[in-house]
Amino acid sequence: MQQILREHQTYPPKVVASITSWEVWKTLKGKDLKDQCDWVELRVDALPPELTPEQVMEFRPDMPLLVTVRCHEEGGLRRMPEEERFSLLRAYMPYATAIDIEIKSMRHGRELVMEAADRGILVIGSTHDFQITPGVDYLREQEKKARAYRADIVKFAFTPCVAGDIQTGVQLFKKPKGPIAVMGMGPMGPVSRLLYSQLGSCLVYGYLGDREAAPGQWHVSLIKETLRNLGPILR
Repeated sequence: MQQILREHQTYPPKVVASITSWEVWKTLKGKDLKDQCDWVELRVDALPPELTPEQVMEFRPDMPLLVTVRCHEEGGLRRMPEEERFSLLRAYMPYATAIDIEIKSMRHGRELVMEAADRGILVIGSTHDFQITPGVDYLREQEKKARAYRADIVKFAFTPCVAGDIQTGVQLFKKPKGPIAVMGMGPMGPVSRLLYSQLGSCLVYGYLGDREAAPGQWHVSLIKETLRNLGPILR
């Protein structure tokens, strides 16, 4: 795990292909996608609920796997109780390099986080706002909570409404307490994702296929190639 965390602190960031389509997932069986991305995120909340982990993993690509069961309030595609989401995360843990859990759920999910740590699985504590960009003090408080609950990486996703909101994300790179992933959504999402990647975001999310998993994402192959042609912005 420590080697993976060290890798996350170097440029370029890991490019994560977020999969929110069962049809797209089924095309990935055994594939090596390293020319397009570094990790694949499986959004379990987007899958048909009758599928078992064993059935889903029949189509797993030959890539590190981030498992997410997103809550509906933060962009999840299916409503389900918190305990059901935790149960699904546990069921997919044997296949996971990392799991994502919302910061607001981490207090109730402490045993889940400890189990992941015992297995050597990275824990991403995340927060999402599809309407606005919260203030930097609020976001820093979220990071503090996530670190207290043993998040290895803290993910911030928010919606810049004016150009000045992008500066809020920039401020998060001043003395973070560990690896962070920062990204904007909406019309200013694409430019913010480039900037934050150059400033030190350890992950940048994109999509495979023809549908964004979140507003403002790049296609993974395009963002990976673009980052190759750029470089870090020294702070």
